[in-house]
Amino acid sequence: MSTETEPLFNAGIEIGDYLIGELIYKGASTSTWEATQISVQREVLVCSLDQQYVADHDIRASFIADVRIKATVDHPLVASVLEAVNEGPFCYFAYEKVKGRDLGELHDKGETITPLQAARIIHNISGACEQMEQRNIATLNISPHDIFVDQDFHCRISNLAVSGQPHDSCFKKDKELLGHLLQDMIAPNEPGATRTSSLLGSMAYLNNDQPMSWHQIHELSGEIQRQLTRPGESGQIKSSTMRIDTVARRYLHLSTLTGKILILVCALLAIISLSFYLSGLKPKVEKRDLADMVNIPAGKYPGAYGFHIKVRGFWIDAHEVTIREYAEFIKAIESLPEDMQNVYQHEDQPADKTSHVPDDWPALYTAAKESKIWNKHSMELYHPVVGVDWWDAYAYAEWKGRSLPSYDDWYAACSATSDPSKLRGSGYLAVDKTEQTTIGLYGMAGNVSEWMREETLDPADPSAPPRYMVAGASYLRPKYGARAREWVDTRSLRRPDIGFRTCNNSRQ
Repeated sequence: MSTETEPLFNAGIEIGDYLIGELIYKGASTSTWEATQISVQREVLVCSLDQQYVADHDIRASFIADVRIKATVDHPLVASVLEAVNEGPFCYFAYEKVKGRDLGELHDKGETITPLQAARIIHNISGACEQMEQRNIATLNISPHDIFVDQDFHCRISNLAVSGQPHDSCFKKDKELLGHLLQDMIAPNEPGATRTSSLLGSMAYLNNDQPMSWHQIHELSGEIQRQLTRPGESGQIKSSTMRIDTVARRYLHLSTLTGKILILVCALLAIISLSFYLSGLKPKVEKRDLADMVNIPAGKYPGAYGFHIKVRGFWIDAHEVTIREYAEFIKAIESLPEDMQNVYQHEDQPADKTSHVPDDWPALYTAAKESKIWNKHSMELYHPVVGVDWWDAYAYAEWKGRSLPSYDDWYAACSATSDPSKLRGSGYLAVDKTEQTTIGLYGMAGNVSEWMREETLDPADPSAPPRYMVAGASYLRPKYGARAREWVDTRSLRRPDIGFRTCNNSRQ
């Protein structure tokens, strides 16, 4: 006659409100089961302390201590504890079954992800881990099989909280794991791949020896997401309006006489101050909407060398990048931690180039903001940015999730429904005040010359190696208009008549 004790947990057994399903994981002293919560017919997981350890006071106390810590975790991206039972022979807890695809399984199958998807995964996980770090909660190390992604690659993670004190080494290993895992999965040569890989490299300690905090990782991955999805300005305006409304509502609470008098005095002072201010203020150029990107359908177009060229469909900026737009890039770069300010730069950028600030930037930007004179030109923020080299143009395009155009693409865009030889350039003007092609491209024959993406051969010097090029005439070199092109010996060249525009496979 067998003396073995009938197991408390087994497939098909009801324990409390749970119908136990298949065993999916066997730990050192625990077992994890698929289960159904009977009352609400919901799929859950149940983790039980194995029967041979239930009578061990220390092991049982440690198990319950871990469950209590897990139950305090209330982050929306971390699986929640639903119920814990510690009565007699029963010692278990039920928790949410996270839905989605197992990231470890996707990796093992050799599936790839886009830079945006990688940034989204990092942002989700780092947000949850940042909360753990701030609350001083210890966790087990994350494994790839603890990460679950939905069809849009938003992700959630298993609840790995445990009792005890957190260790920096644990967080370090988690960052290294994510860095290596996602670096291995990310698809190369897509918009944003360079900056995302740079962040992953820093997490995996490939790029520096200084650990990044979860907060820094969360901020940087969020910035990459914003750049790759290009949220419109409307969201920013809405946020600003909400803050103003909040201030206004606070004033409404000042219902006493003193409060009303205070409001009246403040209003009078504001009017007086504003009058003095406006009396000496030079009118500024108001912000205006500019044309965005222009679609160039796939097809054959007249090329610069007398024969037609075939291009795939793409989008190209309607105008050169403006001072206003480039200033936003500079601000974004400067807001990053110092060791991450190279996140958008090209891997071959010279070591002695440490900034993407254009030549004479303080004077140029100040003149543009205040509608003053720079280099004998009356400026505004809608003039093309100049004094930038190829490295600057590349980094800006990466920040936008785009690229610089190839010369074939640039010339095809210029010749689409227009004759480039008939375009006449203008002086150094705001981008929307220059010559325009039939399909709506500004400044192709003048304003500033523009950096091209790749090295090309110079037909006039076929024995020379391929070199980088600036295309289109400029206000300083107006000859040949849109057909002008110049090969340069170094990508570090900067001039007051060289700028750039970007292109992309989609209108983003």
